[in-house]
Amino acid sequence: MGHGSKHPAERVKVTERVPARGLGQMLVGLTRANLAGEVLAGVTLLAIAIPEQLATSQLAEVPAFTALIAFIAAGAAFLVLGSNPIMSVGADSTIAPLFAVALVRLAAPSTSSYLSLLAATAVVTGVLVATVGILRLGWLADFLSLPIVGGFMAGIGVIIVVHQLPRVFGVASGGESVASRLDSLAHHLGHVSAWSIALAVGTLALMIVGERVNPRWPTALVAVVGATLLSTALSLTSRGVAVLGTVSAGLPRWRLHNLSLHDWGVVVTTSLTLLVVVISQSAATARSSSDEIGAADDIDRDFIGVGAANVLAGLVGAFPVNASPARTTVVGLAGGRTKMVGLVAVVGAIAFSPLATYARDIPLAVLAGVLMFVAARLVKIPQLVKVLHTSRVEFALAMVSCLGVIILGVEIGLAIAVGLAILDRTWRTARPRMLVLGQRTGTTSWEPLEEKSVEPVPHVLVVLFDESLYFANAGAFRRQVHQFMVENPDTEHLVIDAVAMADCDYTGLVTLAQVIGDLTHDVSVSVARANDAVEHEISNFPDEALRHVHFHNSVDSAVRHALAGS
Repeated sequence: MGHGSKHPAERVKVTERVPARGLGQMLVGLTRANLAGEVLAGVTLLAIAIPEQLATSQLAEVPAFTALIAFIAAGAAFLVLGSNPIMSVGADSTIAPLFAVALVRLAAPSTSSYLSLLAATAVVTGVLVATVGILRLGWLADFLSLPIVGGFMAGIGVIIVVHQLPRVFGVASGGESVASRLDSLAHHLGHVSAWSIALAVGTLALMIVGERVNPRWPTALVAVVGATLLSTALSLTSRGVAVLGTVSAGLPRWRLHNLSLHDWGVVVTTSLTLLVVVISQSAATARSSSDEIGAADDIDRDFIGVGAANVLAGLVGAFPVNASPARTTVVGLAGGRTKMVGLVAVVGAIAFSPLATYARDIPLAVLAGVLMFVAARLVKIPQLVKVLHTSRVEFALAMVSCLGVIILGVEIGLAIAVGLAILDRTWRTARPRMLVLGQRTGTTSWEPLEEKSVEPVPHVLVVLFDESLYFANAGAFRRQVHQFMVENPDTEHLVIDAVAMADCDYTGLVTLAQVIGDLTHDVSVSVARANDAVEHEISNFPDEALRHVHFHNSVDSAVRHALAGS
């Protein structure tokens, strides 16, 4: 079928993946037909975002209303500068424990000093993330493979669950690590509140059922409101059920002051840690959601948007924000496809702000149930099972990432997993295969000798090296050529199939010249199917041995010319 007869749906799909620029991208994809659906998806996002933001404020150790300010500021900034149409940015349960643990060592939670530290950390983190986008360094996120991201997210999910268990059981929490929190919980199990457990489990169950029946339903909001009314009616605070407490609604405030040089040192260190987590989670969220809805994938613009969201959040007195995989997934399930979803959520949050004072009676166990639902969305068992069936090595890396995050902390666990992934890939490219090719009977096709109906051609040795030739594998290349020459002593023509060589570095070219120099003068050397870059590198390398290399567009052509010249 010709280009002009392409199916209309295919043409629309291609058009959708062209990134929009400027303020015009705010309305891309919005029509009269889908306006109602987009508004409903925005309401759905708001319904889950409000209780989740209030719950995340507990993880961040800040007044609850500060989380709403963070959500509004971050959402507004990303709407203008971000690319992904449905990605939700705001207070996030992944990074909240990270900066809280680091900064509570300098100031008590919820104090003005602590809030100043948070605001400064948000600004510095935002500048770092935006710089990654401005310098177009989005490729850094490519070092985080899908298995590693999956393990990382699963580990974060476990951390969130462990942090919420004390609120689920209605007991005091203690400790910073997962192990210490579980130990503290074990010592308080004699004082659990059955009502707290019932409220948390009921909220979690209602959200799970609601998601399966209709993701558009504001199940989270219904659960929070219903549980709050029940708690108030039965006076459950007298039965061990803790509540959110006073929520003081107020305007954004400038908090960037009163920081010492030591404080700034901790802020920068914390921001560097957040940088790794924010770009990895934002990249994973942006790419997965873009693929699902067929939108453009402009990760650098998304980093600029997330960076600006952090800067604005800090300037209005909030704290670091991040892209939320769970909320973004909810938007996708609700049918959201345009930035109208985020606009509705931001405007709705602003409208809700004066009513925030009524959130004081929300049971903490209910907010814990909401966060546990979010955490469950981060642990993708089916994906990990697929990884196991595909590659045990990559599954091991996913588990290292997961366990590293849980046991050693997010930054160390992620660094270990990424380091192991890079070492694994380097080891593979440093130990490439070299195949001996033969001619398939009655054809001009050259394939590995172990295939049926493939025979060697007398006096010709054809080898395929399945990696670029560079410093890490040049020695292996030379050893394998020598080995095959010893095994084929009657070789008069050596043909190197370079179809898998993307390039050759200086060490690789020196080694290739040495290989040719090792051969006797009556053995010719040809290179087949080299790309323009490799042919240019070999042809222009200042070594006499490479001057006699012949280049051909196919293996069969190289062999025929070599035999004709014998």
